Order: sequence, then structure tokens, then C-alpha cells
Amino acid sequence: MEMFEWYLIRTTGTIAYVLLYLSVMIGLYTQVQKKRKQKIAIPLIWHESLSNWAFILTLGHVVITLIDQYMSFQWFDVLIPFQTDYQPIPMALGILALYFLILTIVTSKARKAIGYQAFRKVHALNPILYIFTTMHGLMMGTDFQGIIVAAVNLLPFMFFGILLLKGKKELDASHL
Repeated sequence: MEMFEWYLIRTTGTIAYVLLYLSVMIGLYTQVQKKRKQKIAIPLIWHESLSNWAFILTLGHVVITLIDQYMSFQWFDVLIPFQTDYQPIPMALGILALYFLILTIVTSKARKAIGYQAFRKVHALNPILYIFTTMHGLMMGTDFQGIIVAAVNLLPFMFFGILLLKGKKELDASHL
């Protein structure tokens, strides 16, 4: 039974990561389209849906980790950063990524109640969520080794950089 749980932990984590990756890519795409004054309703629906599924699978990843008897994690090991003796830094990165994901999901659902500015400020923290998730997978996951994963992850980081630089140039130009 332990092998089944181990595979399930790996599978839920990997699929959640792929969904998060796709959500990030679509989110970046919508930012580019928004600047071009293009319609973004359909991509935003996909962006939100992929994020929701990533969240559900992440919760499954955490719950199955608790159920797995091989490592015998306690609830505080998977919910409080640096509590576990087993790979404390990668585990902490995963836990912090979970909290960023929860914050993102909650503020996205409460966007009208909290206001667009507050929503955007929280959403601006998403690169941290993505970086923590990536580092958690690279440092802990046996499925995250290799050049392909590293190469695939360069793409969103390049987009983040381009959007940040482009946004800064537009800000600088608007103050002239």
C-alpha cells in the first residue's frame, strides 16, 4: 500500500504543478493581451479553472502525504514550515507555496469584496508562489530532475522578466 500512496503523492504534486504552470502561462498571456486591448474573458476562465484544480490537487497532495505511513508525517509537519526533520527547506517551500496558493485563491474569489487594487497586490506575489513550488519540486521530487523540467521552467521566468521590464519602461515613459 505504501508504494500506491507514494505514487499518488508524486502524481498529485506533479499534476498540480503542471496545472499551476499552465495557469501562470495563461495569466501571462492575458496580461499581454490586455495591454494590446484584446478580449481576455475566455483565457481568464481557463486561468481561474486551472488554478482551482491545482489547488484541489495540492490539497490532495498534502492529505495523501499525511495518510502515507512510510514517512509518518504529522499535521504540523505538513502545515508549519520548518517543523519536520525530513528535508526541512524543501518542505517549508512547499508549505509556504500552499499558503500563497490559498491566499491567491481566496483573494481571487473575494475580488469584488476586497477591491481590485488589493486583489492585484496579492496577485503580484504569485511569482513567489511559482518559484517556491518549483524549488519544492526540484529539491524534493524525484520527477522534477532533468534538463527538460529546467528548460520548461525558463519560459515563465522569461515572461515574468519581459513583463516586468516592459511595465517599468511604460512607467518611466509615463512620468516624462
